[in-house]
Amino acid sequence: MSMTQNLWTVSSLSVEFGMDRRTVAQRLNGVQPVQIKGRVKKYSMNDAAKAIIGQVNTTEGILSYDEARARKMAAEAELSEIELQKERAEVLPIDVVNIINNEIFGNFRAKLLALPAKAAPDVFSSTNVKEAKAILRKNINGVLEELSNMLVETYDFEDTESHGGKEDDKDDT
Repeated sequence: MSMTQNLWTVSSLSVEFGMDRRTVAQRLNGVQPVQIKGRVKKYSMNDAAKAIIGQVNTTEGILSYDEARARKMAAEAELSEIELQKERAEVLPIDVVNIINNEIFGNFRAKLLALPAKAAPDVFSSTNVKEAKAILRKNINGVLEELSNMLVETYDFEDTESHGGKEDDKDDT
């Protein structure tokens, strides 16, 4: 008994796979039909199944359409979460964080560079190394305490961007 290959139309494949006819037709777009009679194209199950079930090449290997769709949905959900966090003011844009960090570390640098000039007379007048260390430690702790109590001036960047000019000096510290 010889076996013959069954040929399938887009409509019959959509019934077999339980998918919308347009989706099946779209996935079969790059598949060469085995037989064409007028406007009716017929496909082999082997070729059609590979295209319908689908395989998407990625850097990690081959994914099915369902896996690719799930990854896309997860990425979209993650982006929505980030947007929600922005609306709730739970996250800051990277440029705002950079401005704040530049101000903090600029202040830190200025205070450390000023420390030798500030502490030099007292260290010079000390009578021994132990006293000089204590003077330096006192000055360093004073600078660190001053820095920890310092408030960083921040502005509502959305207001300043939308008006395009200088905003009233709003201080959101």
